[in-house]
Amino acid sequence: MRVLFFVVAALAALYGGYWFVGSWQVETRAQAALADLAAHGWEVDYADLSTRGFPSRFDTTVTDLRLASPDGRVEWETPFVQVFALAYRPNQVIAVWPPEQVVTVLGQPLTVTSEGLRASGTARLSTDLPLDHAALESGPLAVTSEQGWSLSLDRLLAAIREAGPATYDVYFEGANLGSPLTAAGLDVLRLDGQVALGAPLDRRLDDRPEVLALSLREARLGRGTVALRAQGDLVPDAEGFLAGDLRLSVENWRGLLDLLAEAGLLPFERRAFVEPALEQLAQGSDDLDIPLTFADGQVEALGLALFEAPRL
Repeated sequence: MRVLFFVVAALAALYGGYWFVGSWQVETRAQAALADLAAHGWEVDYADLSTRGFPSRFDTTVTDLRLASPDGRVEWETPFVQVFALAYRPNQVIAVWPPEQVVTVLGQPLTVTSEGLRASGTARLSTDLPLDHAALESGPLAVTSEQGWSLSLDRLLAAIREAGPATYDVYFEGANLGSPLTAAGLDVLRLDGQVALGAPLDRRLDDRPEVLALSLREARLGRGTVALRAQGDLVPDAEGFLAGDLRLSVENWRGLLDLLAEAGLLPFERRAFVEPALEQLAQGSDDLDIPLTFADGQVEALGLALFEAPRL
């Protein structure tokens, strides 16, 4: 019995030592990450950074955190951020944000309120800590501007997972999106695709990785019986503009014109010109299938230049 007691005491002492060393490393690395941001020109302020959770977790909390980008265009203020990890699985973490925080973009403060906003991530067991998968989710979420506009979602889910060397599956879905630009709102906003990067997402990454290719399995906007779907593959050209082909499918195109008119985006005189052209293109169908070409910095459809292509 005495031997067993000393064995248990020795194991407890070893584990306690592991936790205290591990918590010190977690806290030190968190401080180093914030210091690295400051070294790259970011403004970094916080009241306290500490790790608790003995004996089974590493719970790190940063209070009264403020970050401002080097160019001053983006600023983030939050009363706290918490990052949790099990002591025996330190490569799996969960981050939790408060119900309210403020993001300032180009001098415009945006108040973000949310229920259950959190993220989780897992790195593979390697010295480089390469990302295996991660997810961001929230219940009802709203962004409100001091200028009077707002955007809201009933539910948010975003996820990424490794699909190959420096290649990742990405997914985003928002339910019941409401904003001044969507009139009565959207039932669903979904993006399902894959991105190839110039470098893997791991601890060695110092800057935003170069995007080499984008593949859209589905991009979907839907409200009621009306939906827009896009599929295809895009790559950046020599100037950084996306180039390639997408196929845009419109379900219930007449209903789409009604929604655009309701939102004030399609005046009567313009609809009188657009509707007969779409009627002829649809050939009596309620749905349309339109090829979109991204080339020379422009997006074209049916031989017409629509707008400038996105530039990475």
